[in-house]
Amino acid sequence: MRRLLSIAIFVTAAVSAAAQNLTDLIISEACVANLTGIVDADGQRRSWLEITNTSTGTVNYAGCFLSDEKSNLKKYMVPKGDLSNRLGSRQVTVIWPSFEICPGTTLYLVSTDGRTVIDTIDVPEDLPADMSVRKVAKDNKRIDFRTDPNPAVPTPGMMNTDGEIESGSERVAHHDPHGWTLTLTSVSVVFGALLILMIIFTVSGNTFSGKYRRAKKGTPSPEEAAAIAIALSEHLSDEDADIAAIGLAIHLFLSEEVHDSESYRITITSVTPLWGDKTRNFRKTIKR
Repeated sequence: MRRLLSIAIFVTAAVSAAAQNLTDLIISEACVANLTGIVDADGQRRSWLEITNTSTGTVNYAGCFLSDEKSNLKKYMVPKGDLSNRLGSRQVTVIWPSFEICPGTTLYLVSTDGRTVIDTIDVPEDLPADMSVRKVAKDNKRIDFRTDPNPAVPTPGMMNTDGEIESGSERVAHHDPHGWTLTLTSVSVVFGALLILMIIFTVSGNTFSGKYRRAKKGTPSPEEAAAIAIALSEHLSDEDADIAAIGLAIHLFLSEEVHDSESYRITITSVTPLWGDKTRNFRKTIKR
């Protein structure tokens, strides 16, 4: 039962994703009286229409329908099983429907269910021969299309533009002729990046150097360390060398430069000095 439920969910998600991709298709151009234009696979000149994928992904439009009658949306079905029916990002394709497109009609692009209308385009009644009705992009991203009210020279298989669309660089040059905005933006980005790097290196350096290291639980305070040193000096020996060694050990322990694996213990290990070590010349002094 769980497997069936998982399969059903997967199929539903796949169908939903496909339907969502189909909504990215538009009828971008249509030509009614094709007298001197392009020819179909049989070498015939017939009316044609153009479909554009406005998305950034690939859309498989096989099984979709085309029609010029709202009461009969399944008038022409795009053949299935043809790899050419996969339309890539911002790509355009020309379709030769089985019906003849007439002036004054509305063309419908219908989803694979035969009911959902994806897009439409109205063909003017006075559309001249060898001219087309088309949709052009409103911006340089070629996503938001509008119907051109004027007949245009057909451009089958090409992304439509009215020649008035500014590119990104042209738009920047138009709104910022002296380049102040671009300069300030660039300087801000550079200094912002340097500031971020400084913070990262400062924090990481302090972290690895132990500046932010938390004190060990149970580490004695300086006052406690002094009390320990005095107590040890009273119980062990009165010699200055012993007291200095104990104090040095406590200092190293508190600064975490040396530590033992045992908790709350300090080990003082004698080290044989190297040749030339001046500590060999020290003499014990006896208090009187």
